[in-house]
Amino acid sequence: MDSFKVTDRGLTYLIEEVEEGGYFGQVVELPACMTEGTTVDETIANLRQALTLYLEMARQEDIEVPPAVQRALAATT
Repeated sequence: MDSFKVTDRGLTYLIEEVEEGGYFGQVVELPACMTEGTTVDETIANLRQALTLYLEMARQEDIEVPPAVQRALAATT
């Protein structure tokens, strides 16, 4: 299946087409931040939402966010 990278807001998303149909996406800088969608656009939107949820959880649990992610987020605000 095809896979490719998308740069969005300073972060890199790895998008892979899955055999069953649809797409799997992961934030390269945060491997635990992943989701899926039926289209590439939906997968990217879901990744943005997953990233927001990850950051909220990181703040609540006092988990350090990698510097590359902090820089990317600072550049988008």
